[in-house]
Amino acid sequence: MALYQKCVHLGCRVPWCDSSQGFECPCHGSKYNAHGEYVGGPAPRNLDRFQVTVDDLGNLVVDTGSIVETPRAPATTVDYPQGPACLSSSAAGTRLSGGSLS
Repeated sequence: MALYQKCVHLGCRVPWCDSSQGFECPCHGSKYNAHGEYVGGPAPRNLDRFQVTVDDLGNLVVDTGSIVETPRAPATTVDYPQGPACLSSSAAGTRLSGGSLS
């Protein structure tokens, strides 16, 4: 599986958080588990995915031009969080128009 690290809420980059074992959006606080499934925040659905294939030589090929949208799952397949969040809940959503956090 290849996940697009772009928040489906407003398009911010969603980095991986080692301690929580999920993706946390620094802009508005959307959170996704390790499978990119929506867990919380203003995002309307799961992270987008890219189509993945294996070529004749056994190479993994990620087609970044083919985006697959998935709706929110009724249940998640991986628990989240599995540890402390990388972003404090007060930091998320305080993005200023200049692009810095307050």
